[in-house]
Parts: sequence; structure tokens; C-alpha cells
Amino acid sequence: MNTLRTDIRIACIGCGTMGSAIMQAVMQMVAPSCITVSGGESGRARDFAKKTGCSFAASNAEAAAAADVVFIAVKPAAVPAVLKEIRHELRGKTLVSMAAGVPLCAVRELCAHESVRCVRIMPNTPVSVGEGMIALSGDETTPPEVCTEIAALLAPAGKVEIIPELLIDCAGAVSGCGPAYCFLFIESLADAAVLLGMPRRQAYTYAAQTLKGAAELVLRTGTHPAALKDSVCSPGGTTIEAVKKLEEGGFRAAVLNAVQAAYDKTLLLAKKR
Repeated sequence: MNTLRTDIRIACIGCGTMGSAIMQAVMQMVAPSCITVSGGESGRARDFAKKTGCSFAASNAEAAAAADVVFIAVKPAAVPAVLKEIRHELRGKTLVSMAAGVPLCAVRELCAHESVRCVRIMPNTPVSVGEGMIALSGDETTPPEVCTEIAALLAPAGKVEIIPELLIDCAGAVSGCGPAYCFLFIESLADAAVLLGMPRRQAYTYAAQTLKGAAELVLRTGTHPAALKDSVCSPGGTTIEAVKKLEEGGFRAAVLNAVQAAYDKTLLLAKKR
């Protein structure tokens, strides 16, 4: 049930792939007329406004001034400049940052207003089809009801979980980067199907649906993935033979190392800012 304020006003600064996908989800909760977009020189924000019926602001400060909740959907390196531009329009408002490696303490310092309620989210690209995984964090100064409100706004984008900020970089390495790992697995599985004679388009369908179905089985049943894997592996059968080859190839270690590398890179980028 939608418990959001009926008069809530939203701004999104930055209308690239993630910003536009998030706003498409938000538009399922509030009217397009309550949303203002801005940012960038490419004209994407203007085009998005024209396509969806939301408002376009010529400047980021103008967009922020018209809103109760301001989403920052720009590259991490651009966050300081954007916040410097809009900070005088943020007093008493909620700011939602989705910049990887930029902690809330840095965001709050750049805002220069104690009254700004800061929230950090880490979405992933499947939000564009309503199947995203979004981690959401506040800090010690963020009222719980603010996090709840932002979670409600984002619900149409997929699954939203409120977590401590100390886990959000982990979430980024797992679910933020995770679609790339999954796409690589789908591509490899499809290549194997093509090798065995299946047409390429059909191979992608079989591989992608298999991954989607397996994920849904984990989520719906709550059964441990190891138990689900065991249920497919008949004694002396074909699946356990394939699992053996994956283990020999270091499949688990490769995944662990990949996530660790993404996490370490996030921390490194944070130190450079």
C-alpha cells in the first residue's frame, strides 16, 4: 500500500542509465508532475522529461529548490561540484546519493547544512526492469522514517533493504557489480549450448531463464543454495560430473576473488577522493 505523502516532490540530478531507471520506478509511486529532472550537457534530462511528462529544470539548483527529496545520480567524481551548486537549496530536505565510494559523512560535509537528511543507496541495473536489488542506508542523524519513505519510493524498482552503511560497499561489490558476473555466466553457458549445436538466440534464452529460475527458487523457498544444488545432483549423474569440473576450475574461488577485488577497488577510490 502506498503510504507516501501525496504532495511529495522529487528531484533527480543526473538522468543517465541509473538515474532515469530509478525515476521510472518512482513514477509508479508519485505523479510525473511531482518530479523534476536536471543535469548534464547531453540533453538526456530534457529528453527524459519530454518522454515521461515530468518537469525539466535548466539548472541543478532550480531542480533542488522545487523538491522535498533530491536524488543525486551523477558519477562519484562529480558529486562535490553538484553538492556545492545545490547546497543552499537543501535545508530541511532529504538528499539521496547513489555514488559508489562516497560515504554519508562526506556527503553531509559537502551539504554544509545540519538539517539535511542524508540517505545513501546502492542500486543495480536490473532496477530498469523492476528486478533490482537496492541497499539503502542512513547515518546516526537520519530519522528511521526517512529511510522508510525512500524505501517506499523505490519499491517498484525491485527489492529494497535498509542496512547499516558499513555494509553498503559490500552490497555494491555483490549486487551492484553482480549483474556483470551474472551476464558473464549467462554468456558462457550460452556459448556451451552453441558449442553443442543450439542456435545462439535460443541459447541465450535457455541460459538466462535458467539463471532467473534458479535465483527465484532461492528467494521463494528460502532453501540453502547448497541443498538446492544437492537436489539436482543425482548420484553418479550428469550434473555432479559438471559440478566437479566447475570445482576443478576454481569456480567458487574465482567468484570470491572477484567480489573481493570489487570491494577493495571501492575502498581505494574512496581514499582518493
